[in-house]
Amino acid sequence: MKKIFIGIISFLLVFSATVTLSSCSGKAPNIEDVNERFVYLIEESKELNIIFFGTGLPIYRRDGELSERQMVYYNDKVSGYNKVLLDNSEYLSIDDIKAAADKIFSDEYLSELYESAFDGIMVNDSNAYVRFYDNTEWLYQNINAGEFSLSERIYDYSTMEIVKPSNSKYVTVSIESYTLKDPKRRTVDLTFVYENGDWFLDSPTY
Repeated sequence: MKKIFIGIISFLLVFSATVTLSSCSGKAPNIEDVNERFVYLIEESKELNIIFFGTGLPIYRRDGELSERQMVYYNDKVSGYNKVLLDNSEYLSIDDIKAAADKIFSDEYLSELYESAFDGIMVNDSNAYVRFYDNTEWLYQNINAGEFSLSERIYDYSTMEIVKPSNSKYVTVSIESYTLKDPKRRTVDLTFVYENGDWFLDSPTY
């Protein structure tokens, strides 16, 4: 009898905590109220996906005619990186990339992006892969960045709907999508969080 009583108390405590958390987080918004913002975030994330995960930014090719004519790499001591093209890029520093990403992604997702892109991921005991390097004079991009191929993902926004788990500060949406390489549709889940007075993308969209 004592065990049953303790079990009932434990269940009530868990149930009470669940109800409390649910009531504190509040009801999820209607899709009509967030649709425009969510579509904007997804579309704007596509360029950033290329920067962080795809071919990256335009660069001066080390064996290119332009590089040789302008002596871009003359006496350059940074190995393993290419210089980002000055004329065809609006991103000329790490701060420029961060300024664009800050408008789209959540704080938590940004910390993951920045760790891999700017701080480095250890690939062995002595080396770390850093996608971008900034020495205040030039923005450098890892020489291997251009090897990645990322097919643009197309989203059918007419299929977007809010699903669980969702509340007033955290929303999950399901949406049909396909890529240019693979036209077969599949349903994916994307998440958004409300912070700093607006909604921000909290998951990859590539």
